[in-house]
Formats: sequence, structure tokens, C-alpha cells
Amino acid sequence: MSSESNPSDPSLERYRLDGMILDGFTFGIYTVLTVQAIIAILRSASAPRRRTAGKKQTYILLIYTIVTFLLGAVGFAANARYTEDIWINFRGQPGWSPEVLITDEFNYWYNRLAIDRQEVMVWIMNALLLYRCCVIWAFARWVILLMSTVYLAIVALSTSVMVFAQRQTVFSNLNLQISFLALSCTYNILYTVLVAAKILSVQRRVGQTLSSEHTRIYTSALTVIIESAFLYFIFDLLFLISFALHSNTEDLILLENCLIQGIAQLLIIVRVAQGREYNDTTVDQSS
Repeated sequence: MSSESNPSDPSLERYRLDGMILDGFTFGIYTVLTVQAIIAILRSASAPRRRTAGKKQTYILLIYTIVTFLLGAVGFAANARYTEDIWINFRGQPGWSPEVLITDEFNYWYNRLAIDRQEVMVWIMNALLLYRCCVIWAFARWVILLMSTVYLAIVALSTSVMVFAQRQTVFSNLNLQISFLALSCTYNILYTVLVAAKILSVQRRVGQTLSSEHTRIYTSALTVIIESAFLYFIFDLLFLISFALHSNTEDLILLENCLIQGIAQLLIIVRVAQGREYNDTTVDQSS
């Protein structure tokens, strides 16, 4: 009884519980943005004079939005169930304590499902970044090679994390996870720099031939991309630092970190579907 009333590591339990609360709040925002994105995509697909290439992109975005939302919902449900186990379902059993369940998280299949689902969701979201970057750069070979190499490295590292996690009791002791998080930050920065450089280049050419009014779309697109990238990068960097330092703060960010990236991309998707973002049509018009 004393172990229940006097936890040996109170901050571990607090951060894990607060992390679940933030996960619920973040998933609510993610759900609202998903609905907005689907509505905007469907309206875009039914718009008159929509090019075939444009319609193909809307279908890709629609599939992406639905699949990632389903993965996010599965992860949220699994996290909620495991949170119940930590403080309620196993109460009174020999050897039970919230600290034990938080630490030995890989011993429960539904929590393992939540973690592995997060890795797969990152693959899909990063694949969209790869596609968007290639579209904006008109599928330049060096861009495809550079982004694809980093993307495949992320997939390889995250796969290794899922495999070696079966042999490791404590998630924070996985050095591969640190490499994966660092490479994810690098990938996000690389995408932002490449896209921003292309937009600035096109904006400069347009400004030299047309009035400044025609460059507003590029300024708006650049702002959205930087804001979205900054939103995810900050959370990813905080998670990387706390994970590398083995700080309990990682439990405050772990559950919703993947959803933050999803929110950042949905903000862009809504703009793309509404025709207020830089896309392949803009590239063609500026060439």
C-alpha cells in the first residue's frame, strides 16, 4: 500500500499522465483538421476545369488524410487503454506499480501497437513530404536522390527500432531511437530549406517580370511551410533532447509527438486543397 501512496518517481507518473491528457487534446485538434482537410479535398476534386494531374493529387491527399487519421485513432485508443492499465486495471496485483508499467511498456501488445503505429505513421507523413518536395522541384534528379536517401535511412532506422525494441525493456535506452529522431529533424529541415529555396527562386523571377502583386502567393506559401515546419521541429527537438538525456519529460511529449507532425502537414493540405498553396500548377505557371 505504501508503494501506491508514495511513488518512488513521482515525476515519471505525472509526466506520463499529463502526456496522455495532452495526447487527447492534440488528437481533438487533429480530428477537426482532418475533417476540414477532407471537406476541402472533396470540394477541390469536384471543382470545374480541374486538371487530371490536379485531380490525381487530390486523391493522393484524400487517401493520405484518411489513412493517417485511422493510424492516429488506433494509436490514441491504444495509449488510452494502456493508461488505464497503468493506474487502474492492474491495481492490487503482486509487483504492480505505475512506474513498473510505464518502464516495461513493451511487455503489452496494445502499447507496442501504439508505438509501432507511430513509426509507420511517420513513414507515411515523410513520404508525403518527399512527394511534395519532388513536385515543387519538378522531379529534379538530385532532389529525388537526396530526399529519397534520407527517407530510406529513416525507414531503416525506425524498422531497426521496432526490431530491437523486442529485446530492450526500457525504450529510452535504445540508441537507435536517438539516431532516428535526429535524422527526422534533419529531414524536416532539409525539406523546408529545399522548398523555401525553390519558392524564393520562382518568386524572384516572377517579381522581375510582373508586378509585386503576383508574388503574394509565393510569400503566403513560404509562410505556411515555415510555420508548419517550425511547429513540428520544436516538438521533435524537445523530444530528442529529453530522450537523449533520459529525462522523464519525454513521456510528456512521446504520445502526441507524431500527431503534432500530422497537424503541421494538415495545415498545408488544407491550403493545397483550397488552391492557396504552392503546388505543381504554380510551378507550371511560373516556368
